[in-house]
Amino acid sequence: MVKYEGIIVHFGELWLKGRNRHTFVQRLYSNIKYALKDEDYLKIENLRDRFLIVLDKKSNLESIEKSLSSVFGISWFAPVVTCDNKLDEILKTSNKLLTKKETVRIVPHRSMKNLDFDSSDIVSYFIKNSKKLKFEIDKDSEKDLFINIARNNAFLYKEKIQGPKGLPVGTSGNAVILLSGGIDSPVASYYAMKRGLNPIYMHVHAFNSNNDEKLSKIKDLTELLSNYSCNSKIYYIPGHVFQASAMKMPKKYELVLFKFFLYKLAEQIALKEDADCIVSGESLGQVASQTLSNLKASEYSIKQFIMRPLIGLDKQEIINVAKTIGTFDISIRSYRDVCSIAAKNPATKSTPQIIAKLWKDASMKNALETTMKKKKVIDI
Repeated sequence: MVKYEGIIVHFGELWLKGRNRHTFVQRLYSNIKYALKDEDYLKIENLRDRFLIVLDKKSNLESIEKSLSSVFGISWFAPVVTCDNKLDEILKTSNKLLTKKETVRIVPHRSMKNLDFDSSDIVSYFIKNSKKLKFEIDKDSEKDLFINIARNNAFLYKEKIQGPKGLPVGTSGNAVILLSGGIDSPVASYYAMKRGLNPIYMHVHAFNSNNDEKLSKIKDLTELLSNYSCNSKIYYIPGHVFQASAMKMPKKYELVLFKFFLYKLAEQIALKEDADCIVSGESLGQVASQTLSNLKASEYSIKQFIMRPLIGLDKQEIINVAKTIGTFDISIRSYRDVCSIAAKNPATKSTPQIIAKLWKDASMKNALETTMKKKKVIDI
């Protein structure tokens, strides 16, 4: 049984950043500490181009790896054994990591270029001293022994575990996420967080009370999604005021007007929460309300930037991501969703002028004000 001494964490695309790279790296450091708040480990060292999580006797490696797999900004990570960056020590330490049954390819990398040996020297040294090894060396092996030479030591590891990549959550600001009970919006939230946005969820529900909503699957969705972020909150907002006002208008425009109503709500929350954008789970042409003209009409006069991460994905692609991140099984649970407004012949072509007239005729401004007064905010 290998006794790993630490986990190295590599940044990925953060190295594409310029002068503000430090800000991204520091946020990633904070997010990793938050993700590991319930884990046992000694410390996290910043080694300039990577982090080293130093483990202790109580560390649960499997649990720590699971936590790291949800931290955006991590390109990959690996459990490692360490030693001095001298060839004889590296050779000796490799026997702690591998067994007689294993055949590996030596994959060296030098972060420090001022040593008196290079990558080819490492391979040559292993071949020359192969009789001292417990394992076999084969350049065509499908298994690898990675040897990473750093400033003061060397890291040896057998596998790279892929991280979620992207940018650390919080580096791109706050976003109001329109969260329904369906499949699409949780996936949109995932992609928004992957690009560094900190989520503030808004859910308009069909229950009589905000307290009833807390017992629904929305609570489970937000708790699962919170694995990817540090601190978040959700605005529970009742939808019955809109539905009462919508009785005064043609049914075929109700879907588009409802989306406009959602954006108006989200816009007010964005101002309150210092959010720079609104995130919606729409995919172009997927349903009647998501035609190009309806999307354009539904966002007229909205000053906040509206981001649609799923705009080019089809339904199956969205489902595949939902299954991967674990939201699919929750999303398909039976749920009384206020977003599922039914219309026999929904309009596929709307204009800002039509929406503006319907908004005025149905007294939606008053409905908006009344609805906002009934909101309830809960920390996740």
